[in-house]
Amino acid sequence: MDIREEKKIIRQEIRARRDALPEEMLLKIAKELPDMLFAVDDPDLEARLAKAGTIALYRAAGGELPVDGLAKALIKKGIKVCFPKIKDGKMDFYCCPSLEGKYFEEGMYHIPEPVSGLEKVPAESIDIAVIPAIAYNEEGTRLGQGGGYYDRFFADAGTYLIGVCYDFQICSELPFEEHDLTVDILLPVMTEDYEE
Repeated sequence: MDIREEKKIIRQEIRARRDALPEEMLLKIAKELPDMLFAVDDPDLEARLAKAGTIALYRAAGGELPVDGLAKALIKKGIKVCFPKIKDGKMDFYCCPSLEGKYFEEGMYHIPEPVSGLEKVPAESIDIAVIPAIAYNEEGTRLGQGGGYYDRFFADAGTYLIGVCYDFQICSELPFEEHDLTVDILLPVMTEDYEE
C-alpha cells in the first residue's frame, strides 16, 4: 500500500470517530480549552503566549476540536486573532475582531471564513498558530485534510505551531512526507474525561 492510500484510510477512520462525538462533549471542550492551554507547563509556550500579539486559529468543522472558546478568551486579553480563508487554491489569514456572524461567510468547504475587507495577516506576523489536523504522531508531525494549505502557508514562516486534537488522533504509525508540517507542541484532549 502506498503512502497516499495509507493517509486516505487514516482520514476516513478519524473522520468517522470525530463525527460520532456528542455535541455536549464538543461544547464542554470549547469552554475549557482556554484554561487547558494556559495551564500547560511549558516555559517556551508560556513565554510565547505572554508576548503574542497575533494568534491564528481555525473555525472547527466536521467534528474538529472546537477553538471558539479560545478565540473569545484571546480577544478578551487584547490579542488579535486571525482565521484562514481559501481563495484561488491559496490560504491566507485575516484578523477578525470577534466571532460575530457579520465577520464570517461560508467558505468553499462549507467552513466559516473571514469576509472580504478584513485585515490580511502575513505569515511572518503570526506569533502562534493553533492548527487542526486529521492526525499527529507523537513528535507532532501532522496529517491534514489533504489540500496542503497549512503546509504551504507555514512552511517558512517561523511561526510557533500548536497542534490541538483528540487523544484518538495521535497515531504512532502515521505515514508522512517531507512537506508535512511538524508542530512545536501537541495538546491532545482526553475524550474519556468528557464521557458521561
